Amino acid sequence: MKLEIKNLSKKFEKKEVLNNINLEVESGEVVSLVGRNGSGKTTLLKLITGIYQLDIGEITIDGVNIEQNNLKSNIIYIPDKFDYFKYTKIKNIIKYYELAYENFDKDYFEKELVKNKISLNKKITELSKGQTVIFGVILGLACRTNFLLLDEPLDGIDIINIKLIINYIIEAQDSGVGILVSSHQLDYLENISDKIIYIDTTGKYGKEVDKMEYSKYQLVYEDKIPDEFANLDSVRIVSNIGRVYVVLVRGSFEETRDLIQESAPLQCDELPVLLEDIFIINDKGGAEND
Repeated sequence: MKLEIKNLSKKFEKKEVLNNINLEVESGEVVSLVGRNGSGKTTLLKLITGIYQLDIGEITIDGVNIEQNNLKSNIIYIPDKFDYFKYTKIKNIIKYYELAYENFDKDYFEKELVKNKISLNKKITELSKGQTVIFGVILGLACRTNFLLLDEPLDGIDIINIKLIINYIIEAQDSGVGILVSSHQLDYLENISDKIIYIDTTGKYGKEVDKMEYSKYQLVYEDKIPDEFANLDSVRIVSNIGRVYVVLVRGSFEETRDLIQESAPLQCDELPVLLEDIFIINDKGGAEND
């Protein structure tokens, strides 16, 4: 199956939050959303699930609008906080999900809670941050939907719980679930994602991040980096200490090599390109839309 977002735009009052977002999530695929707080990641997830209404655009599953034929039941959204249910015991929360999702796997849900030492009699407010996230992910998997949307599941939890959540995401992927996940934990997303979509905080566009478009170098100059090189559209300075510059250059190997040579550095060392580098150079400021 394929979940597709086409030309999606959203405004709150006169403030544009998302503009012409396009992306696809297929069965068994992990698609990660990256962007600063305020870039609209949470808004996008809420639009997909119908919590917010679209202004412009269409959301489809296998080409059919999700407003038809109860297609939304193929999607489960797990928020970063369970504010609506925070004073409710877990055993009562699952009653709602059993009604909403006909394939809800109660046995799996309870088994995984026991494994993680989370009591059905606990309220959300009585859980730690890590337990709340684990509960949410288990809940999402237990709904047995075709698509799972996770909002910041790796935020604010320790490394042990991050690895646990990653394993649950991989479990879902292996079972054919399409997963759309937002997070600031770029290193972990990079390792599990089939596609990474960057949402800009100013242009509000969504584009797929491809590290192969870039090369990364540490350059040492006699004085400073030449302006004619630094100001090229294809060149981004990642960091600078004195006469030492770390730069990303977009283009083919031949183009990149020629540009570097023309800038006449005293020393040139190639470095591995990190997802975080691309995130930083594309990020142009904050907003208040998430």
